[in-house]
Parts: sequence; C-alpha cells; structure tokens
Amino acid sequence: MRLLIIQYGGEYREAYYRLANGGEEIYGFQKYSVDYVANLTEKLEEVTIISICSNANYDEFLKPKLRAIGLGLKQDYDKNKIRKYTEKYIKELKPDRMILRFPSQEILSLAIKYKIPTLASFADYIANKTIKQKIKNFFLANLLNNPTIQWISNHGVYASETLKNIGVKPEKIIPRDWPSFTTPKEFSPKDKSFNHELITVFYCGTISENKGVKEIINAISLLNKEGLNIQAKIAGNGEIEKYSAMAKKLGIEEQIVFLGLISHNKVIPLMRDSDLVIVPSRIEYAEGFPKVINEALVSRTPLIVSSHPVFTSKLKNEQNAMIFRSGDYVALSEGIKKVINNEKLYHKLSTNSYETWLSLQIPCKFHDLINNWLFNEQNRNSFLSQHNLLNWDAITKP
Repeated sequence: MRLLIIQYGGEYREAYYRLANGGEEIYGFQKYSVDYVANLTEKLEEVTIISICSNANYDEFLKPKLRAIGLGLKQDYDKNKIRKYTEKYIKELKPDRMILRFPSQEILSLAIKYKIPTLASFADYIANKTIKQKIKNFFLANLLNNPTIQWISNHGVYASETLKNIGVKPEKIIPRDWPSFTTPKEFSPKDKSFNHELITVFYCGTISENKGVKEIINAISLLNKEGLNIQAKIAGNGEIEKYSAMAKKLGIEEQIVFLGLISHNKVIPLMRDSDLVIVPSRIEYAEGFPKVINEALVSRTPLIVSSHPVFTSKLKNEQNAMIFRSGDYVALSEGIKKVINNEKLYHKLSTNSYETWLSLQIPCKFHDLINNWLFNEQNRNSFLSQHNLLNWDAITKP
C-alpha cells in the first residue's frame, strides 16, 4: 500500500532530521507524530509526505520508503498552484490511500477525481457566520460527504461539531486527540498570596494579532499604570519585532519578555512557574482546541482565556478558568486582577483543573484513528463508527 499524506504547514523533513540528530521538539507531540509516520514504512510499501507551505522546494527520501516533498509555497500560497502541483504528484505516486491534514477543496476534489480513499484529519474550527463562509462551507461539506472521503476527523469535540454544523454527515466525523504523556496528578493544586511580589503571566503560541498578543501587551501596560508589579513571558514565533516595538512605545519593554521559540519540554515547567496562563485568541481565529489549554490544566496554573466559542464550550467562568471578552484588553486586565486578588478563586481554579482535564480527554487518539483506518480490515468500520460523533454521548458516559 502506498500512502500519501498532505499537510498545509509544518516541515516534516526538517523535523525528521532535527529529531534524528538529537534535537528537541518545538511543539507538542512533534516527536510522537514524526516517529509514528516514519514507522508506518514498516508496514507499507511507501509513505510520502507533501508539505504545501514549506520554505523551499524539495523532493527526497529521508530513509528507504519514506519520501518528503516540499512545494515551497510559504510565500506564494496559490490555490491553482496547489492543485497543479498536487495533481502532478498524485499521477506520479499513484497512492492507494491519502490522509489530508487541512480542509482544502482543491485537494479533496483531486482525491475524488482519482478515486483515492481518503481520511481527512483536521485541527480546525470551521467558522460559518458570513455569507462568504456559508457558500464556501456548502461546497466543502459536499466534498467531505463524498464516499471517497471515507472519514473526517477533527481535533476535539467542538471543532468536530463545527463540521456537522456545515452539513457534514455526523456518522463520518470522528473527534480525536493526542495521547497524554503528563497528567495533572503530577502536580499539587496551587495556593498563592501575591502581596507585592512580581506577578508573572505566560503565553505560548503564535505571536500575532488574531491570537490576542496585542491584548496581553495592552493589559500589562494598563496594569503597570495602576501600580501592579506584573510581567508577561511570551513564547513562540511570529511578529516579535512588531510587538516588541509596541511594548517599547508603551514604556513596558522590561515587563514583556519574548522568549522566542522554545522546546516543548519547557512549556509545562514554565507554566507551572508562572502565576497565570493566558490563552487570548480572538473569536475570528480558527482554533481547534489548543494543546496549551490542556498543558495549562496539567500544570495547575490558573487559566485566563478569551470568550472564543471553542474555549467556552468546555471552560466555565470562575469555575475552571477566568473568561474575558475576546479582543478586550480592559476585560483581560480586570480578569487578571480578579484572580490575583482572590486567593480562594485562585486555589479553586487550580484545584478544578484536574477534573476539567479529565473531561477533555477523548478516547480516539491520533494513532488509533490511522491504525484502524489503514490496517484493521476486519473491524475498521466497527472501531471508527463506535467513535464517531453520533456515538459521542455513549462513549463518554462513565
């Protein structure tokens, strides 16, 4: 069997070589997923990974039967080019199966055209409010409902339900998650008395406006003017220069510490050492259910999150998180003050993190999904059907 995996971003080739040479993970479950795909070659004739938005154009075998292709479209994203280049490789590779990691209508239509049994495996919140979005999603749902697209998986239940809401058949949708290597049991709940000591808040993710970084900086500036001794540590890649200049203009460059891209094994320790973890994504940002929320719950450091619908589907204000209005830095600053000025609330949020984390666990993991689809000929449909969205209530009952 020849398997073709197509992903939007992420340089599989770079990650493979870095990890093989003893380098560190730069995001959660990177080594797990890179190793899993590489090990598929033990059972398959050939595995090819196409990275659409790679930095460079390349085509090479990383090891026997494991091929990495980069289309080099990071600075030149063009749907016509994606279709043209992908079709070229489909004709050359003649894959027996395909895994598509992002909702591309162009690639889905190619899978249907060439009758390639396909597993669509996303990590996307599908917004469906504007007329433009509704029209786009109408065609996306029609493609996903085609029998050639055998199963559609999304990261988390809420993101999976957004697929159902645009018209994808729920019996084809499978919520999935990553395996859990660390749990909140490894940490005790936090008690905190702040007095006049330095308060540290932590953010980990892409540094961009839609991820809410602007709100963090404005909130820190406001709290600094009110006399609060507070510092934000910001980890990740993105528009660092832009927001560093913003912090300098506001006179808080010493209160905003940009850590850059950090290895994944440092994320939970940094969360644990911080007083608060902030996940401020704006509503318009297409979140799945971000891993940083699970990691914050593991660390037992209280969470402050925006009112993004993906977050509020599982997090409840002043029960397991402090929730502020998306895009509103004043509301964020008020949320920070409320948590740090109320020791009982702080301890409550930390204590409740364990039960919250448990409630977020999803039985079908990334490897379960793919292993059963590829190899479990006898019980494939049984396993996958048992974990589809129609059966979700049944499989999550204690």
